[in-house]
Amino acid sequence: MLGITSVEQNSIAEQAGLKPGDHIIKVNSHEINDKLDYRFYASEENVEILIKRNNEYIVFDIEKEYDEHIGLELQEMKLKACGNNCVFCFVYQNPRGMRRAVYFKDEDYRFSFLYGHYVTLTAVRDEELERIVNQRLSPLYISVHTTDENTRKLLLGIKKNDRLLEKIEYLVKGGIELHTQIVLCPGINDGKIFDRTVADLQRFYPGLKSIAVVPVGLTSHRDKLFSLRLHRREELLTMIDYTNQMREKLFQQLGIYFVYLADEFFIKAGQPIPDHPYYDEFYQIENGVGEFRDMIDRFEECFPRLKKQPVDPVRITWVTGTLANENLEKFIVDKLRQIKNMQIELVAVKNEFYGESISVSGLLVGQDIYNQLKDRPLGEIILLPPRVLNHDGLFLDNWTIPQLEKKLGVRCHVYHESLSEFITVLKGITGKS
Repeated sequence: MLGITSVEQNSIAEQAGLKPGDHIIKVNSHEINDKLDYRFYASEENVEILIKRNNEYIVFDIEKEYDEHIGLELQEMKLKACGNNCVFCFVYQNPRGMRRAVYFKDEDYRFSFLYGHYVTLTAVRDEELERIVNQRLSPLYISVHTTDENTRKLLLGIKKNDRLLEKIEYLVKGGIELHTQIVLCPGINDGKIFDRTVADLQRFYPGLKSIAVVPVGLTSHRDKLFSLRLHRREELLTMIDYTNQMREKLFQQLGIYFVYLADEFFIKAGQPIPDHPYYDEFYQIENGVGEFRDMIDRFEECFPRLKKQPVDPVRITWVTGTLANENLEKFIVDKLRQIKNMQIELVAVKNEFYGESISVSGLLVGQDIYNQLKDRPLGEIILLPPRVLNHDGLFLDNWTIPQLEKKLGVRCHVYHESLSEFITVLKGITGKS
């Protein structure tokens, strides 16, 4: 049963007589449990909807175009909780006293399909696998970490073999596209275990399209947690060289490189960001794999146009994490300073909240940004990095943009699209039309 929260004015649904507060029981004789069920079964041209209104059951027969939206807004899906106890889980590495939502571990294949969330598939049932295939919930993003059974049990904190490879095989044979990730933990799932994982996953290409390799991230809040360590620089360099050799062999066999290291490997190892061909189709850009290369390339494309834009005198404070600072300065900010009347100060904010080993921009919190900006001349606007806010509009420490703006006395803007809206932002600051 799925609740209708609102009905679009003058829509097919309103004309048919559907109302907010109605509950959808079935569509074309299929039980409806969530928005994905509804979206799949209501895509047909002839749709029979059984709803419950108060204590009355009513059937609506609707004719429409295939995949046409009839104008219903439906109740949001509740995230399913994760039962794993991954040794590197970021939730366990949060300090005490944060809002309750920060401590919730999610594991929901539906949100993997909708938003690219990573899931382990440890607890997915056979009937859910069948639903994924039947409703064509593709692509999905899978946290594999390792295919070695004992190592997987250790890393995920599970006791039984979760039949991962059987599930992957079923999904791939059912036409579901998969993208996978490995959070690499030094001395645990690297070396021969890493080789085995890649070889096991390679068997499922082209249904399984990519493997992203991400270095483990550790905060300063790990008291009484499993003993893990960060990669040393020489280990990062070795991993880059090793995977480059592996990727060349994979390219000969598959026609794509298949394995992609996250940007963090190259930046922390002091190596250049790879060129565009390294990433093939940028399958996992939202996972920090090729994100910086894409940003640089997009900027190079739009910079000649941006350079010609008339700009009134403007001073900008650009906030970033320490990881991105050097490359932002070199490839983007330094060039922007060539624009007449534009002054930019790039500020690399240290993460005091989680510890300085957490250097990515998306995990900066409001209080750290405030404390490290409050005594600086800030200009007309502060640019904040993408994904620094949760879906609820809050920083991880509960601060809000209006709160930060009030305390600093300067407008703050979160940029989202690899600087593509930069011109629009400038026009808003300077008043240019």
